[in-house]
Amino acid sequence: MYRDENSNNRSKNRSNLFVWGFVLVVMAAIAVADVEQIPMQARTDKDIDATDIYASGNKGDVTVCEKIQSISFDRDSTIKDALRVLSALYKKNIVPSPSVAGVLGFTRLYNVTFEEAMDAILGSNLKYDQTGQLTKVYTKEEYKKIKEDKDRMIHKVFTLYYITAEEAGRLIKPILSTGGVMQASIDSRDGISVGKEGVTGGEAGGDSMALNDTIMVYDYPENIAMAEEVITALDVKPKQVLIEATILSATLTEGLELGVDLNFLGGVSLTGDMGTDTIVTSTEIDRGREGTTPISQIAAGVKGSPIETAGFAKVGGSGLRVGVRMGDITAFITALEAVTDITVLANPKILALNKQVGTVFIGTKLGYRDRTTIDASGQATVGEVKFLDTGTKLSFRPYIGDDGYIRMDIYPKDSSGELDDEGIPTETTAELVTNIMVKDGQTIVIGGLFRDAITSTRSQVPILGDLPLVGAAFRGTTDSNVRQEIIVLLTPHIITEPEQTHGQDRAADVARKRYGARMALQWAGRGRLAEDRYTEAVKYYIEGDNEIALQKVNYVLELRPTYLEAMRLKEKIIGETAPDDLTMIERIMLDFIEREEAKMWLRR
Repeated sequence: MYRDENSNNRSKNRSNLFVWGFVLVVMAAIAVADVEQIPMQARTDKDIDATDIYASGNKGDVTVCEKIQSISFDRDSTIKDALRVLSALYKKNIVPSPSVAGVLGFTRLYNVTFEEAMDAILGSNLKYDQTGQLTKVYTKEEYKKIKEDKDRMIHKVFTLYYITAEEAGRLIKPILSTGGVMQASIDSRDGISVGKEGVTGGEAGGDSMALNDTIMVYDYPENIAMAEEVITALDVKPKQVLIEATILSATLTEGLELGVDLNFLGGVSLTGDMGTDTIVTSTEIDRGREGTTPISQIAAGVKGSPIETAGFAKVGGSGLRVGVRMGDITAFITALEAVTDITVLANPKILALNKQVGTVFIGTKLGYRDRTTIDASGQATVGEVKFLDTGTKLSFRPYIGDDGYIRMDIYPKDSSGELDDEGIPTETTAELVTNIMVKDGQTIVIGGLFRDAITSTRSQVPILGDLPLVGAAFRGTTDSNVRQEIIVLLTPHIITEPEQTHGQDRAADVARKRYGARMALQWAGRGRLAEDRYTEAVKYYIEGDNEIALQKVNYVLELRPTYLEAMRLKEKIIGETAPDDLTMIERIMLDFIEREEAKMWLRR
């Protein structure tokens, strides 16, 4: 009995184990069929703190990071399954359309970003679009239809500050869609009135647009976004280049003249004498005389030998001149050494935008009339008046690089000119045209000319002039040495902010020159007296003695009623000492100035 009972118990236990085992197998199968959890490890590229996350809907092991290090899929994984995995890994709201279908053509990805993974999963037949926080996936046909929907088109107005509307329109035109529209404002007029046109020759503009250049774009949002990106990159403040130029022009002229003129027949010149006109006055009559020739003088019985040397001594010149006469013999000796040293130093400065021409000219315009022409009918046409620019001129066009270098087209010129008796201009100039590369702030020499012109002229009587000692009486010498030196120095500076031009320092220099000019005035003149008293008034005001300062200011305004600085100082003093009187003083001063101005107009 006991053995049978144990046998029954063992049979019962086996049955229970079989039942529970069957239940566990069924539950495991259900769990595997419904949801299979896939362990995935998330870590950064630097392998720092790791956390375990889970995603459902796919089979395989996934290791994620900023770049997914590896993703593995089963062969039967669909595109939607893969999109669900990426949505869980990257916390993205991926919404595929119902038409999205297909099976993956691969089972593993390595070291890819979200965008790279999306491109791999979707392939060439599917497209996705980011709209806010949603990543929408479409078929190729759906995507094209949505993108070409005219209802999506919007407009945007771009205001330009540094580039023209024409230039901006040409640059964004390639990125607009087929149905996109772009309109630009009318080009503004460029240039200013210069030359013979003057102020009256230009146009005032009428009711033309006075706002900044503007373009309007009507297109799809993505095309407008690209257009905005292009305009933002191009419409930026341009750089400028400040050129400091030094042009040195030096001319040294050395001349030496030495000669002796002889005449062995007193009173007779082998070149003859010109006659004189009859002069009639109220008191006397001078009949004048006829001109004479050497032959007529000899025929008249003049004694002596007709021997003469002429042209060796410059009778009308400067220097040492000695004349000797002994009977019928005359001698004239001249010696002249002249040295002329001319140095012209020009230091122009000019500021120009990148790729724009800058020109500065300091000099004189010589006016002359062009040639007169006669037409077929015999009518004379007077030539127009033209001008020859002489002085110092500097023109340049800079091209700024990104490494601190500047390429420049440069044209410096220093010239002088004159008109001859017939009004024909003659110009002496030193100029050059070149294209150079220079570093910001570096001084370079772009032109240097050293020229010596040595001329030695000897005039003599043949044979006699070659005789030793006495030969000097029969010859003349003229030596000339002209040395010209031209040096051009350039120092460019790239300017990004206006204060880099040191305009305040230059304005202070102008104030110093103005002060020096005032000090050159006569001490008793009204202008000098007013300046001196105003200086004293400022001194007393700074020291706190407003009473004496006001007296000095009143004296200044008696001398010069329209002295603006003195009027301001007086208002300031009265405002500090008697504020209630300030309004009355202003009215009185204005009335006084109006009366003085009216008197000036009446005197005219």
